[in-house]
Amino acid sequence: MKLVVAIVQDQDASKAVDELIAQGFGATRINTAGGFLKRGNSTILTGVEDVRANDVIQILRDTCRRPPAENSGRTSSGIVFVLPVAASYKM
Repeated sequence: MKLVVAIVQDQDASKAVDELIAQGFGATRINTAGGFLKRGNSTILTGVEDVRANDVIQILRDTCRRPPAENSGRTSSGIVFVLPVAASYKM
Protein backbone atom coordinates (compact mmCIF):
# COMPACT_ATOMS: atom_id res chain seq x y z
CA MET A 1 0.00 0.00 0.00
CA LYS A 2 1.10 3.58 -0.70
CA LEU A 3 0.22 6.97 0.73
CA VAL A 4 0.19 9.64 -1.98
CA VAL A 5 0.70 13.13 -0.56
CA ALA A 6 0.24 15.94 -3.09
CA ILE A 7 0.77 19.63 -2.37
CA VAL A 8 -1.02 21.60 -5.09
CA GLN A 9 -2.27 25.11 -5.75
CA ASP A 10 -5.60 25.94 -4.09
CA GLN A 11 -7.32 26.61 -7.41
CA ASP A 12 -6.46 23.08 -8.62
CA ALA A 13 -7.32 21.13 -5.47
CA SER A 14 -11.10 20.90 -5.84
CA LYS A 15 -10.88 19.61 -9.40
CA ALA A 16 -8.21 17.08 -8.40
CA VAL A 17 -10.20 15.77 -5.43
CA ASP A 18 -13.42 15.61 -7.47
CA GLU A 19 -11.68 13.57 -10.19
CA LEU A 20 -10.01 11.24 -7.67
CA ILE A 21 -13.39 10.54 -6.06
CA ALA A 22 -15.08 10.11 -9.45
CA GLN A 23 -12.49 7.44 -10.30
CA GLY A 24 -13.09 5.56 -7.05
CA PHE A 25 -10.25 6.83 -4.89
CA GLY A 26 -10.72 8.22 -1.41
CA ALA A 27 -9.10 11.60 -0.83
CA THR A 28 -8.64 14.02 2.01
CA ARG A 29 -7.92 17.70 1.36
CA ILE A 30 -6.18 19.88 3.92
CA ASN A 31 -5.77 23.62 3.30
CA THR A 32 -2.13 24.55 3.93
CA ALA A 33 0.20 27.48 3.27
CA GLY A 34 3.83 28.34 2.61
CA GLY A 35 6.76 26.13 1.82
CA PHE A 36 6.98 24.79 -1.71
CA LEU A 37 4.65 27.20 -3.48
CA LYS A 38 5.03 30.25 -1.20
CA ARG A 39 1.27 30.90 -1.17
CA GLY A 40 -1.96 29.26 -0.11
CA ASN A 41 -2.09 25.66 -1.23
CA SER A 42 -3.79 22.38 -0.44
CA THR A 43 -2.44 19.02 0.63
CA ILE A 44 -4.28 16.00 -0.78
CA LEU A 45 -3.86 12.62 0.93
CA THR A 46 -4.80 9.37 -0.81
CA GLY A 47 -4.14 5.80 0.31
CA VAL A 48 -3.97 3.32 -2.58
CA GLU A 49 -2.77 -0.16 -3.47
CA ASP A 50 0.74 -0.15 -4.93
CA VAL A 51 -0.44 -0.81 -8.49
CA ARG A 52 -2.84 2.17 -8.41
CA ALA A 53 -0.34 4.83 -7.27
CA ASN A 54 0.55 5.76 -10.86
CA ASP A 55 -3.17 6.20 -11.66
CA VAL A 56 -3.45 8.75 -8.85
CA ILE A 57 -0.33 10.56 -10.03
CA GLN A 58 -1.72 10.77 -13.57
CA ILE A 59 -5.02 12.21 -12.31
CA LEU A 60 -3.06 14.84 -10.39
CA ARG A 61 -1.00 15.68 -13.49
CA ASP A 62 -4.15 15.99 -15.60
CA THR A 63 -6.09 18.17 -13.15
CA CYS A 64 -3.37 20.44 -11.74
CA ARG A 65 -2.26 22.97 -14.29
CA ARG A 66 1.31 24.07 -14.77
CA PRO A 67 1.73 27.86 -14.95
CA PRO A 68 3.54 29.25 -18.01
CA ALA A 69 7.31 29.22 -17.63
CA GLU A 70 8.98 32.62 -17.63
CA ASN A 71 12.33 32.88 -19.42
CA SER A 72 12.08 29.19 -20.37
CA GLY A 73 12.57 28.17 -16.74
CA ARG A 74 10.68 25.19 -15.44
CA THR A 75 7.85 25.84 -13.05
CA SER A 76 5.60 23.48 -11.20
CA SER A 77 2.10 23.60 -9.85
CA GLY A 78 2.77 21.18 -7.02
CA ILE A 79 4.74 18.26 -5.69
CA VAL A 80 3.80 14.64 -5.02
CA PHE A 81 5.31 12.28 -2.46
CA VAL A 82 4.62 8.54 -2.60
CA LEU A 83 5.28 6.81 0.72
CA PRO A 84 5.16 3.12 1.64
CA VAL A 85 2.49 2.15 4.18
CA ALA A 86 3.24 -0.74 6.56
CA ALA A 87 -0.39 -1.13 7.67
CA SER A 88 -3.77 0.51 7.23
CA TYR A 89 -6.88 0.13 9.40
CA LYS A 90 -10.42 1.42 8.86
CA MET A 91 -12.13 2.60 12.01
